Amino acid sequence: MRLSRITKSFAATRAVDDVSLTIERGEILAVIGENGAGKTTLMRIAAGELAPDSGSIEEATSIGFVHQHFLLVPEFTIAENLALIDRRFRFATHKTLEREAVRMIESSGIELHEVSRRVADLSVGEKSKLELIKAIARKPSTLILDEPTSVLTPRESQELFRVMRALAANGTAIVFISHKLPEVLAVAERIVVMRSGKLVLETRSATPESLALAMTPQSPLPAPSGERVRVRGDLALTHGDVQLHHNEILAIVGVAGNGQSELADELRARFPRAGHIPEDRTRDGVIAQMTIAENLALRGVRNAEQMIELYSIRAVGPRQLAGDLSGGNQQKVVLARELDRRPEIIIAAEPTRGLDIEATRFVHERLRAAADAGAAILLITSDLDEAFELADAMQVIYRGKLSARMTAEEASSRVANLMAGVA
Repeated sequence: MRLSRITKSFAATRAVDDVSLTIERGEILAVIGENGAGKTTLMRIAAGELAPDSGSIEEATSIGFVHQHFLLVPEFTIAENLALIDRRFRFATHKTLEREAVRMIESSGIELHEVSRRVADLSVGEKSKLELIKAIARKPSTLILDEPTSVLTPRESQELFRVMRALAANGTAIVFISHKLPEVLAVAERIVVMRSGKLVLETRSATPESLALAMTPQSPLPAPSGERVRVRGDLALTHGDVQLHHNEILAIVGVAGNGQSELADELRARFPRAGHIPEDRTRDGVIAQMTIAENLALRGVRNAEQMIELYSIRAVGPRQLAGDLSGGNQQKVVLARELDRRPEIIIAAEPTRGLDIEATRFVHERLRAAADAGAAILLITSDLDEAFELADAMQVIYRGKLSARMTAEEASSRVANLMAGVA
């Protein structure tokens, strides 16, 4: 497929600016850049979902697109969702649908069990797998994956990479949109970097530092900060084995699917006035049909224009629908709404999932500042680097049970065994 001089604007925002790109058969191409750089918009144009304002697309054949935002029917089962891609099964029995679903899943090389389960009951990672299976089942010549690992565990990510390599070996062109530089370097044969709608770098050999610089040249990454000194305050929250204090960041870590989502849901119900950054921003974070200003107003935040500037939300303005934002910018709206009112307790579940380097750094700074100002922060994350960077104390969750509290130093030697269920 060849994209020639593609341009696309939304009102005054130039989302894609004169981009030309060739996608080769049988290659894994990574498209990287900060949130709002134009990656997803360019690929939606390639897939025929959006019309460019100018430019042309040549040799486009069948394209599968796994979106960052799931396109699933929550009330349907896994088997019923898979049946939607093939009209032959429109009037088939449930037994036939389930047998065909098992066949599709097995042929995809992806693990997903119990096809009679409703999609609403699946974990975020399982929903992502189902979207991928749907796309593979259509046997596309080009498969576009938009931030596919943002909701996957490390093990699931490795499973995905095996599938990507197998598809590429059989001639499928794979486009991997991501911001996780180590993953990009591990799996991609060619990397292109977008910034402010433009393609600024194309390479087959790069380092994390060179890619980070290409993504955000005017904002080089800071040197690591020194040891944090924070005096723990009074007890702010008690829930089962969780004890959270003011002036503290307590990280709950573990492999996805061990009870993190259930813990976050329980805490949201018990402490409704706390600041809540949900794991699934599209389901629980923003209301897509409402504007940015309306989403912010749900928690009483009125100064929408100021929040857009302060949180670097890439948007036309406060009246833009939240559903039209990129995933990372939707997350920034959630952060602005929940953190700006300065709650005493903040429950942050995967707060940097899907965010680029600069946005992740910004979120970390905000969480540290909130803790320094007295907030009690419970950080639920599957990113161990994030946990060790931010946390004053850590606990591991395994099969719904929490370990004892540990300092970061204690956790460094114990966390791997605890996450694997080894005492």
